[in-house]
Amino acid sequence: MKKIVLVTLSATLLLGAGGCSKNILDEDPTSVLTPSFLQTSQGVEAGVTGVYSGLRQLYGNDAAFFTTEAGTDLWTNGIANSSGLSDYNNNDLTPLNDGSHGFLWSVAYSQINNANGVLQYGPNAAGLSPARITQLLAEAKLLRAQYYFVMVQDFGDVPLMLTFVDSPTKDVTRAPMADVYTQIIKDLTESLATIADKPAQPGRVTRATALHLLAKVYLTRATSTAKQGDDYANAAKYAKELIDTQSRYGLGLETDAATVFAEGNENGKEVIFNVQFNGDATFSRLDGFSFGGENIAGFQFRSRYDKLPNMARDIFNGRPFARHCISYFLENSYILRDASGAALESGSTLRTTDTRYNKWFTTVFTVNSPGANAGSAKAVVGDTAVWYPGREVSAARLARIAARTPAPYTVITPSQYTTEYYPTLNKFDSRARTAVNGFSIRPNIIYRLAETYLMAAEAYFYLGNAAQAATYLNVVRERAGASGKKAQMDITATQVNIDFILDERARELCGEMTRWYDLKRTGQLLPRMRNTNYAPALVNRPNGVYGSNAALNIKDFHVLRPIPQQEIDRSSGKTTQNAGY
Repeated sequence: MKKIVLVTLSATLLLGAGGCSKNILDEDPTSVLTPSFLQTSQGVEAGVTGVYSGLRQLYGNDAAFFTTEAGTDLWTNGIANSSGLSDYNNNDLTPLNDGSHGFLWSVAYSQINNANGVLQYGPNAAGLSPARITQLLAEAKLLRAQYYFVMVQDFGDVPLMLTFVDSPTKDVTRAPMADVYTQIIKDLTESLATIADKPAQPGRVTRATALHLLAKVYLTRATSTAKQGDDYANAAKYAKELIDTQSRYGLGLETDAATVFAEGNENGKEVIFNVQFNGDATFSRLDGFSFGGENIAGFQFRSRYDKLPNMARDIFNGRPFARHCISYFLENSYILRDASGAALESGSTLRTTDTRYNKWFTTVFTVNSPGANAGSAKAVVGDTAVWYPGREVSAARLARIAARTPAPYTVITPSQYTTEYYPTLNKFDSRARTAVNGFSIRPNIIYRLAETYLMAAEAYFYLGNAAQAATYLNVVRERAGASGKKAQMDITATQVNIDFILDERARELCGEMTRWYDLKRTGQLLPRMRNTNYAPALVNRPNGVYGSNAALNIKDFHVLRPIPQQEIDRSSGKTTQNAGY
């Protein structure tokens, strides 16, 4: 295994004395962590901040979305190479080629080691009050659990390292998944007992974070080979506690779904845990060409509007990476249906009862460059340039649009979607950027209260209480309902099953770096990805291609990721490979 030493202080940063107005990353660099430094007040603070800093490298860059959203029922191939993660091409998805998971492994173990250093040496640090030491240790335990939770979901058995490593070692073996889960739960329950209710700074983890993560960990272990008989009961217990006591933590659901992702509201009342960013390349590796600490979430799902008539790339519309193209399943999941699955909306009323699609997806682009890309010089800035109606449009309607004055606009229907052209997820848009191709410094929301409700619903469903599950689901669904139509969003206990819960998670959490784990946890990764109703087949179109060969390629062993080959080599083979790779 690589020498797990310690990120220098482009990643391990000192915390200043600032209050809530400063986020946890607005600090100055210092030297590497050492055992002696970790026994000082500055060292403990720096160590914990270093553990936080690694989160920027797990949430917000290319690797983050390739490992969590690609290869799921929500998205199909975009224009970027994902090393087989989108289509499960096993010629590409190998221990040598899968750079995304190699990066994840490296970052996670570097930060686990930093957490280990804090937990090993921090209790003896001079210069900090007992209360401050207690808080920092609780944060370190929670964050170590978070990193291990990512690792165990992706790889299964993983090395379980609980002591600080400050010299190279090859004596690294994989621990049973059951042991890793036991340690995760131990860290979280110990953290829960002493951690603060509310963050001292934006980006800090809290008791609410611990409750949410405990619910998620128990829910996930419940379907693994390490499952315990009380996992669902514990998942329900912790999710319910957080829901019932949300006001204690200053939490609550936003009234309007659009507000959840409004720029500037990333630390809002619905947010349980987020990852902070800043614009200093010293801290963030803002190079755009390698996996680093940059936030490019807003570019991942953006289609190539800048290649269409009367459009040019600009700050307002964002940089179009076109990594992930919306699936028909996700787009159509927002259509209101009855208990039998029959659509209750059609034509122009499609997706108007559930407001999330029209709030979280950009379906209309307006003219910003008349005449560009063979457009019309008569086009007016601010007028419609591109429309994704989300349905097929009659020839008569298209003819009227073509004859429109002062200029027609481009219509792209679902049968014309390609790797470049499709409706764009806008949850992560950043219009405060200062350059057209500049990265975002918006915090990324990792856990929010709406998911707590959805996890509670899942746990109660598995416990046989579908009525309680429906109650929790309806809280989220009613929030999404249009004015005067919220009651139409309600479901009954008879409609609750794991497919409905997964579909609701799709509608609510799409793009939020959780879908691959959701499908795996519920045992639906293989069934859904082998079904072209969820994973659209690759088709050639006059203006490009749409879909992928995921349904043909996915194998049973793809429920685990490949162990990076470099980690096997560095351990002289003591770290073994997952089957199939």
